[in-house]
Amino acid sequence: MSDLIVHNGQKEVLNHKARYKVIVAGRRWGKTLCARTALMKAATRAPRQRVWYVAPTYGQARQNMWDVLKESIPREWMRGEPNETRMEIRLINGSVISLKGADQPDRLRGVALHYVVLDEVQDMKPETWEKILQPTLTSTRGGAMFIGTPKAFNWFYDLYMKGQRGPTYRADDGSLRRNPYMSWQYPTMMSPFIPKSEILEAMENTDEKTFNQEYNARFETMSGRVYHAFDRNEHVGRYEFNPKLPIYIGQDFNIDPMSSVIMQIQPNGEIWCVDEAILFGSNTQEVADEISRRYHRQMKQISFYPDPAGANRTQARGESDLDILREAGFRRILYKKKHPAVADRINSVNRLLRSADGQVRFRVDQRCRHLIKGLEQTIYKEGSREVDKTMGVEHPCDALGYFTDFEFPVRKVQILGLSI
Repeated sequence: MSDLIVHNGQKEVLNHKARYKVIVAGRRWGKTLCARTALMKAATRAPRQRVWYVAPTYGQARQNMWDVLKESIPREWMRGEPNETRMEIRLINGSVISLKGADQPDRLRGVALHYVVLDEVQDMKPETWEKILQPTLTSTRGGAMFIGTPKAFNWFYDLYMKGQRGPTYRADDGSLRRNPYMSWQYPTMMSPFIPKSEILEAMENTDEKTFNQEYNARFETMSGRVYHAFDRNEHVGRYEFNPKLPIYIGQDFNIDPMSSVIMQIQPNGEIWCVDEAILFGSNTQEVADEISRRYHRQMKQISFYPDPAGANRTQARGESDLDILREAGFRRILYKKKHPAVADRINSVNRLLRSADGQVRFRVDQRCRHLIKGLEQTIYKEGSREVDKTMGVEHPCDALGYFTDFEFPVRKVQILGLSI
């Protein structure tokens, strides 16, 4: 590995002792070199190490890493020839380096790994790490490196933020825990191997948002956002539940997930989202049970604001969603008889996030991850004002909208006889 020249930023990452390393980097910063060096270090630090490189697709793994990895490993280190079919290199110390694609998840399961590098993380599904790869490191206490370029505020951003919490952090239950994550953010210009003239040329030929995302390694908001007024730097923080205040719950009855957004109105008039209950593959009875479990002492203070369709949709036992809530002891169930227009619900949310005069009336506790994700990532279908539901992140926002449209509707104003 003596011929692998790394710059100071790469060296800082490679030498750090964190178990999980997250690198947010601009184009041509040297992500491939950093990944290649990490793979080789992991495979040679001890005998019989199983090391994987995972790209979004099997084809990308071959294109990004296979040839450069073969060229970097000295032949005297190898046991036999590299396996071109499986993209696998065996070393004389018994270690094996394999290249994989996240598009073939069944081939990633059930193997105990010692180290894994996930490249182009922004284009992978979170389940690739959370449900498939992370469990493979459990028995070996193995490590991981995540490498990518920002792509809106998706799960790669969440990984980056985990690494920014410091060596220890305070969990939601108040306990102090050691943080296995460390993260770095490196713009392209921090690489000493990229001429400044190339960066200047990119600035001239790229729009500001794209340049910030691709070269400055900044997380940018998505275009066509439905909840355009939301800014996590302004709206997200510590907004905790107050047992002395009434509870308002926006409810969406989508089966997967059932979404409950729990709010309280503060003495100053601000609405705080203090909690969320997002239940996948669930039903209305389970929602009622979960809310009752969390807030059994405040049952008389709870008001539900459900999807009006819940008054008509019947469950297996012949009851409507709203009947089930009533039987569970929830007496204040408020909804419009006519289903509110989607645009009206969206406008009512955006106005509370930021009105035309700059007033912010809505805040979100940082634990409400699904609502935050929905507010950031729900977008319109290209060229239309129809919500794009392909990502499935909009349901908590729908739940919020049933509450805001009922209690804080956007009223149409008449000016010179014209309705606006």
